[in-house]
Amino acid sequence: MFWLLYVGAKAQSKQVSHQSLFWLRYYNQLSINKTLTWHNELEDRRFFEHNIQHHLIVHSRMHYKLSPNTDVAVGLTYSRQSPQSPASPLSLVVPEIRPVQEINHRNPLNKRLTLQHRFRIDERFIHRNSGNKLLAGHDFNFRFRYRLQATYKLSPETSKNPTALKLSDELMVNAGKKILYNQFDQNRLYVGIEQSLTNKLALELGYLHWYQQRASGYQFFERDIIRFTVNHKINL
Repeated sequence: MFWLLYVGAKAQSKQVSHQSLFWLRYYNQLSINKTLTWHNELEDRRFFEHNIQHHLIVHSRMHYKLSPNTDVAVGLTYSRQSPQSPASPLSLVVPEIRPVQEINHRNPLNKRLTLQHRFRIDERFIHRNSGNKLLAGHDFNFRFRYRLQATYKLSPETSKNPTALKLSDELMVNAGKKILYNQFDQNRLYVGIEQSLTNKLALELGYLHWYQQRASGYQFFERDIIRFTVNHKINL
């Protein structure tokens, strides 16, 4: 289904901008007790061209475990969006505040392969702007996100520092009065390798293909992204 939506949106494109970026990400999980875990992410998204920042994002969510394989979470995201092109003469940075709710479910198929489902709702409060400067107030819209991820353990079960392969597809859909032509927001395809260094620390390197429809409806971004992540678990 995601692939058909992705191809359909791509076939209708009029103007497609191709860009290359790298994302540097730190992700920690602070275990409070058996049911509560506090997740925090810091991500710096940058263009390869001139090493210019594209986006800075901070996520913070509290996860509550309903069962061994299911949890729900609420949290807040703060972001600063820089111009969408590294060649832009503008220096405007647009802040956004985003309350978030999500549900996650793990479906272990066998000892090596696990499917993970995530459904997330973003309530986006984007600082109003003219394109050149910030204005008073915020624009608001909902964004609904569903991600399907497969994680496959490449190492033997006895390995102290296991290696895992990750494949995922995430679809995002916009809703709200301000959304006229881009109900389809974006699709993200990802493949990555995670290498555990200890039972609390792991490094992940992956490639993400990002296809996004802009507010005009006929303009699209197609981005090739290299993402590096430090995954850190801390038991409080």
